[in-house]
Amino acid sequence: MARFLAACRFLLVIPVVGCVLLTAGVVIMGIGRIVTAGAQVLQSGDFSAKASKTMSLAVIEIIDLFLVGTVAYIAAIGIYKLFISDAEIELPMRLKINTLKDLEDKIIGVIVAALAVAFLGQAAGSSEPAALLNYGGGIALVIAALGFFVRHVGTEREPSDEG
Repeated sequence: MARFLAACRFLLVIPVVGCVLLTAGVVIMGIGRIVTAGAQVLQSGDFSAKASKTMSLAVIEIIDLFLVGTVAYIAAIGIYKLFISDAEIELPMRLKINTLKDLEDKIIGVIVAALAVAFLGQAAGSSEPAALLNYGGGIALVIAALGFFVRHVGTEREPSDEG
């Protein structure tokens, strides 16, 4: 049974490949959005304040897409490294993943950044202060919950020698 369970970890190749495909799809979508937005600006020749605000919103949405792709990429790397192979993957120091907690922390960090970018996009395009306050409050609650999770869940404390 132990050998069977150990071999089952290779089933996790499926989500790793899926996450890599998601990353590629999102990056391709972002590049497509960059090209089409640039072409629209050049075709219209409109460089007014209203057009620049519209372009700013498009840029924020594209950045959000790339952040989502980053989450998928980090998940792929983390699942691969934690469950499939111990092979050293050359990554930036900030992406060193040795435990499931490391993977959770990295993903949560990018999610918080994506939520902040989403709020910025909403703030730039909103004319309803009350709706913006509700949206921002919801995002703030999610970020606070994620911060609590990162700080308090999964941290094992050494028993103290006091007593």
